[in-house]
Amino acid sequence: MRKSASAQLSIARDGLFLSRRLANDITDSAPTARRLVKDHFGRRPLKGVELVLTSAKRIPVLAALSQGTAAGVPDDVYAHKTLSFTRNPRDLYSVAVIAPNNTIEILLNAKRLRRRPQELGATLVFAFVEVEQLCRKGAWDRRIALTRHEMGTETLPKSKARSLYRIEAELEAEAEAVTQKIVGKVIRQNRQAENEAAHEVRQAESAAA
Repeated sequence: MRKSASAQLSIARDGLFLSRRLANDITDSAPTARRLVKDHFGRRPLKGVELVLTSAKRIPVLAALSQGTAAGVPDDVYAHKTLSFTRNPRDLYSVAVIAPNNTIEILLNAKRLRRRPQELGATLVFAFVEVEQLCRKGAWDRRIALTRHEMGTETLPKSKARSLYRIEAELEAEAEAVTQKIVGKVIRQNRQAENEAAHEVRQAESAAA
């Protein structure tokens, strides 16, 4: 796994034949996405984050490895498990997972982002919203409980599992809504800046005429 660092973020490429250009774009864009999310919530700095550019096939493996290790699940157990939120990895742009040493990993689907590079900014914003959610009180324990439940080491009562899955679904909906709000604000600001620049050009042309 090849790593680089940018603005206190760790960037890694997991696997062969991954786009170096895409990795560079992520390195350039991730600090801005992180700042936008932090500014939106206006609270605590986010935990240590590692972004991992990988293939759709590897996302379930890496998610199980990171969350299984963080949850104290034996490696001979998590090595054969797939977490529910990574069952359809080809549909994912990214997913944030808890990792050992109180860190968080963002697993990025290289193929999907390479095919739709215009989605990179929104994908990173969404991912950092997920990171922010994982920094909230109780979030880490909830993710550990669900990981152990799905891997069969500590099965939860059905009512408790339903309650935790409902919270996860609500958080996903929140992340989508916040992402739309942040991206929409950036688009409006960019358009305003473009309009102001065009107005200044017109004024300068009129003055020179």
